Amino acid sequence: MKDKIFIGEVMYEPLPANTTIKIGNSTQTLYEYQNDSTEANTVRIDTANFKAGYYTIVLNTNGNINIDSIMVINPMAQTDRLTELQLQLDEINKVLSARINNDASQLTINNKTLIHEDLATLMNLKSNITKQVNDLKRKIKKGNVGFFKSTIHCR
Repeated sequence: MKDKIFIGEVMYEPLPANTTIKIGNSTQTLYEYQNDSTEANTVRIDTANFKAGYYTIVLNTNGNINIDSIMVINPMAQTDRLTELQLQLDEINKVLSARINNDASQLTINNKTLIHEDLATLMNLKSNITKQVNDLKRKIKKGNVGFFKSTIHCR
């Protein structure tokens, strides 16, 4: 079985005869199936209702237990974070505009209220959030691929 599953993905897993498969952790079970027949069977695993996180897969075939780890990933999580950061950036831009016009505005980001912050603090906050937005956009566009490829030359 794969080590990464995306929520919404449909998987087909071949199971030997007399095998039980269970995907879950100590608090919840995401999937469970028991093949009681005397022949191998392929089961359809729909991940639409899975929750993101780390889980364990336990295959029990006639008492022989095989245990693997699996990571369930929400493919929409990065775009949700990107939307949240973009909204924060828009709010900072509003506060900056208000500060330039001598308006007394306040902004709350991550449970911190910014009242009468100086422009340097606001610009630093804007710079940090802009960097996070750009990094996330780069990651979404290219995937988890690094920028550099290592090459080893032997002589």
